[in-house]
Amino acid sequence: MKNENLLRSGLFFLAFLFITISGCQKDPNDLQVVKQDNNHSALLPSGAGGTIICSSAVISGAYVAGVALTSFNTVGVNVNVTSIGAYTIYTNTVNGYSFSASGNFTATGTQNVILLGTGTPGATGINTFMVTFGTSTCNFSMVVVSGAPIYSTSCGTNYVYYEVANQKTLKVWLDRNLGATRVAQSSTDYLAYGSLYQWGRLNDSHQCISWTGPNSGTPVNGTTTTKSSKDNPGNNKFIKSLTNPFDWRVPQNNNLWQGASGINNPCPAGFRIPTNAEFIAEVASWSSANIAGAFASPLKWTMAGYRDFPDGALYIAGYAGGYWSSTIANTSKAMILWVDPTVAYTLDDFRAAGYSVRPVKN
Repeated sequence: MKNENLLRSGLFFLAFLFITISGCQKDPNDLQVVKQDNNHSALLPSGAGGTIICSSAVISGAYVAGVALTSFNTVGVNVNVTSIGAYTIYTNTVNGYSFSASGNFTATGTQNVILLGTGTPGATGINTFMVTFGTSTCNFSMVVVSGAPIYSTSCGTNYVYYEVANQKTLKVWLDRNLGATRVAQSSTDYLAYGSLYQWGRLNDSHQCISWTGPNSGTPVNGTTTTKSSKDNPGNNKFIKSLTNPFDWRVPQNNNLWQGASGINNPCPAGFRIPTNAEFIAEVASWSSANIAGAFASPLKWTMAGYRDFPDGALYIAGYAGGYWSSTIANTSKAMILWVDPTVAYTLDDFRAAGYSVRPVKN
């Protein structure tokens, strides 16, 4: 009898324990597995639902190989929220860094979420991330630049440049014009104007300008009307032109600035003169197609004016700016990017004119 009472007591205890444990367990349907990357996963309560949208991703901060990300390194994405609640949005880890955010959606519809970056980019180049929000995913890409100085010598000066990226076009450029002593502080920062080149010419000092103010500068070397029949004129003069085809070289050579291996490429190693298509894409990425949008871009474009081909004189510095492309136009001309307070667009001009140069990475 005693043994039966003990057995009965034991059975009651086990039944009570089973009921207690069962009552404390969470319904598996109320849980979801969130995979944060290849090394982490978590079991979280179901929360918000919807669709992640990467097409309008806004990338902020500088991304430099070997430099740890900070609170300035963020990516803004939109979420079409269909059910409110807690959320975790994250990317995979690529090249040593990743992005994530957690919080609560309190309303449905399109919501903007800022993902904070962590980690250190390991190498330069374009990185593509997959963003995950529940079962919804999308991709965005960004580019990591080198932090190494880029040295170049012209006009008797040793210049130090750095790389800068436009995250919308994924292009890497020099951070200033050729011959500029610093990154522009404003669109009329004359210390950031740099040199004014005739299309296709070398760093032979014809391009050198001594800037004394936003609207004033003096060409360092003189002018000549003697055309060159060779790719290298052999002098430092700005070659004026009063006759068709209005070029410093006759006959013309269309290959002087084509690519990083162009015959007379004046850019530092690994860089080249941009194409007209790259200029069009650059303008399309600005907040406005004028000098305000140009300076607000990561490249901080300036208005150095230009030198006219009939007289070699400097015009409209501080009021507009022109930049040479490598693209040939109308057989005898070349395309430029033109920026002023009201517009920004590409057009053609004669190759004997003098314009700014902003190299793009090959």
